[in-house]
Amino acid sequence: MSASSLLRTARHSRGVSQRALAQAAHVSQPGIAALESGAHDTTFDRLELLLVPLGQRVSLLPTRSRPVWQVAVDLRAALDAGDDKRAWREIIQCSDDLARETYATRVALAVTQPLPVGDARYDALLAAVTDYHLSRDALPRPLWLDLPDYRLADPWDVEAVPSLRDQARHDTPPAIARHGVFLAAVEFESV
Repeated sequence: MSASSLLRTARHSRGVSQRALAQAAHVSQPGIAALESGAHDTTFDRLELLLVPLGQRVSLLPTRSRPVWQVAVDLRAALDAGDDKRAWREIIQCSDDLARETYATRVALAVTQPLPVGDARYDALLAAVTDYHLSRDALPRPLWLDLPDYRLADPWDVEAVPSLRDQARHDTPPAIARHGVFLAAVEFESV
């Protein structure tokens, strides 16, 4: 996890421009751009200074699992590289991580809205997996899960075999289907 991706994700989730953040934090906009691009690194104190105007803080979680927003960053890298297998592994790993975490940690990993990954299907799939792991235990769901950016207008039948699609639609949990994704939960579990 880098400070650049954390800051960019936090700023995007609040809909704040670099210029507006610079004014609120009393720093230069080019400095924020340099941090977000990875051209410059930062200290913890400076990162906190930039996050507070966004209404966010850095906090430590007792886990080795990545937060969902970080999974989105890694998912985008896989998709940008044209590596669909790696992208699918990112989804499966996220699902496995959320499944094994305590309730509180699971909610904490999901609370920050992820950046778009560059493919609306995978945005919806990541949201669907997150929603599934929160909803199945009646845990609080972050507001970003209900945003239209994480729901497909045209449903995605992930099952490639046409004759198996009806069964996949039947086996899709409601928390996944509400994102316009049709896939049985067993499909994103490790074997």
